[in-house]
Amino acid sequence: MRRALLLTAAIGLAAWSQAQDDQRLFQPHRPSPQVVDTPVTERPTALTVTVDPRIETTMARYAELEHPQQGYRVQIFLGDRKTAEETKRTFLQKYPDVPVYLSYLAPNFRLRVGDLRTRLDAERTLTELRTDYPGSYIVPDEIGMPKLPTPAP
Repeated sequence: MRRALLLTAAIGLAAWSQAQDDQRLFQPHRPSPQVVDTPVTERPTALTVTVDPRIETTMARYAELEHPQQGYRVQIFLGDRKTAEETKRTFLQKYPDVPVYLSYLAPNFRLRVGDLRTRLDAERTLTELRTDYPGSYIVPDEIGMPKLPTPAP
């Protein structure tokens, strides 16, 4: 038993001393300084891009298509057609900038408003509309991409 312990200790000591010899010192890479023969004095002032006409027609067609994405709307009415159309008219008089969508889901018409990207935006809109439309609620829906503002000339 004692012999086995001494043998294990001797093997461990030999491995430790060999590991000490194998250690290397880390030296970071230092690149040599670059020498530039001639400085660049002229830079191009304009860039000309030639576009294939097929790309322009494809981009024009893409802009005309609808690109729906998942978002939210606030449903303010569910019921008969006559009341839905009246509610739509009164809503548009009070909020002319908010998009309104009237759709039919048998046997009722539903009136949904807004193109809201996040649930937080939908909650804000719901809070604003709750006084005029107390039965309104948030529904997930496919919304259209918002219109980008046109820059002023």
